[in-house]
Amino acid sequence: MAKIELRQEDLDFLKELQHELLTQDNDGTADPLYWGVMEEETVGVPDGCGDPIIYMGDGVTMETEEAVKYIEENYLADLDEANREEWEDCVDKDDMDDVVRFLNENLDEHEVRIVWEKKQEIISRETGAFLTKRACKEYIERFGYNHNKPHTYAMCAYRNFELERLLKILKTIKFEED
Repeated sequence: MAKIELRQEDLDFLKELQHELLTQDNDGTADPLYWGVMEEETVGVPDGCGDPIIYMGDGVTMETEEAVKYIEENYLADLDEANREEWEDCVDKDDMDDVVRFLNENLDEHEVRIVWEKKQEIISRETGAFLTKRACKEYIERFGYNHNKPHTYAMCAYRNFELERLLKILKTIKFEED
C-alpha cells in the first residue's frame, strides 16, 4: 500500500472534514452532495406575471408608497399651485395608475411607467461550491452582506463521478495513528 506523508495540520483537517461529511444533515439531498449559497434576486417579467412597480427612469423602480414619498420629498415644492392642489386633493395615492398618470403629466425628467417584477431564489454565481454545510454557513456569516437574503442550499452532483469518487475517498479513508 502506498504511504502518503502529510503535515499534522493537514491530517487534522482531513479527519475533521471526514467527520463533518459523515455527520452533517443532508437536507434530503442525495450523494454526491455539495452546498451553495441561495439568495433572492428580483427580475423583470412580462406584464401581469409578477408584482407591479413604478419605473421612474434610469433603472430606478419603486413601489407606489415609495414613489409617493419620493414625490412629496423631491418634487412637490417645485410644482405650481394648481398641480400641488391636484396632487393633494385629486390623486389617489394608493392607486399606482393614478400616481403614474400624475407623474407623466407633471415631471419631464423621465418616462414613468408600470413594470412587472418578481422575486426568485437563485444559486449565487459568485461563491462556487462548499463541501460542507458548515463551511457554507461560515461563509454566509462572514460575507452574507454581499448577498440578498442568503441561506445554505444542498445540491446533488448527479453523475459527477469525479466528485462522487473524491467524496467517497474522503468519507472512507482510514487514518492511522502513529
